[in-house]
Amino acid sequence: MKIDSSNTSQIVALQEAAQQRAAQADAQTTSTTGSSTASTGSSNSSVSLSALSTDLRTSGSSDIDTAKVASIKAALNDGSYKVDSGKVADGMLGSARELMQTKTPPAGG
Repeated sequence: MKIDSSNTSQIVALQEAAQQRAAQADAQTTSTTGSSTASTGSSNSSVSLSALSTDLRTSGSSDIDTAKVASIKAALNDGSYKVDSGKVADGMLGSARELMQTKTPPAGG
């Protein structure tokens, strides 16, 4: 499996959005339970998701083999999961080779 580093900005944006939603949920919980004296402003809130988040939710589900994830989780829990260190090393070396090939040579020389 190859990790695509070009999607890091999307991942960061999704993480920030998730943190904001969690903070908003915490604020709503504390304001409804009365344990906080801070006011959230208006009681009518609306949330709109970007097209990116919609695309990621719809296309992301087809990228994950949930049965395989479940079997790996079960193997981890019962201690029977074995890591093939040769495959891990080959993958790391392949990624390193690919990174070295994509670097541009220094100017002037």
